[in-house]
Amino acid sequence: MSSHIYKIKFSKPSYQLNDDYDRLSEIEKEKISNIEAEAFFDMDEDDKYTFFIIVNPIELKAYLSVLNENFIPYDINDVSDDILKGKLDVESVIIQVNPLNSLRYSFFVDDLNDWLYDNLEMDIVLDRISSIGIESLRKVEKEFLNNYNN
Repeated sequence: MSSHIYKIKFSKPSYQLNDDYDRLSEIEKEKISNIEAEAFFDMDEDDKYTFFIIVNPIELKAYLSVLNENFIPYDINDVSDDILKGKLDVESVIIQVNPLNSLRYSFFVDDLNDWLYDNLEMDIVLDRISSIGIESLRKVEKEFLNNYNN
């Protein structure tokens, strides 16, 4: 698994983080803008800026170093395994889809499903079948099963 899915949650809403961003040096802003994420979706959740990002851990380190050097508090969780094993359904967690960000959300879900497909293993799918039944598998898991022997 070269890229992972992370959930990063800040201690304040996005509009307050804009002030923190304005205080960054131009080099730090460039570091952030040069991160090559496969996909991300952001929102304010419980009045805290939160985003899911699909990214290589090395790329993420550059972003986190900027946050740490500027004392910007955040919580980060690698949710890759939880998503693969069906313990976390990102689509149900993302609550702020509206007409303004629905296209971005759609692209994120497509990229998320591509990531899932690329990282699924037969053992994971079989464990999911044992626990929830084949009828309850996600569409991407059914597609994985159908293409496994082809």
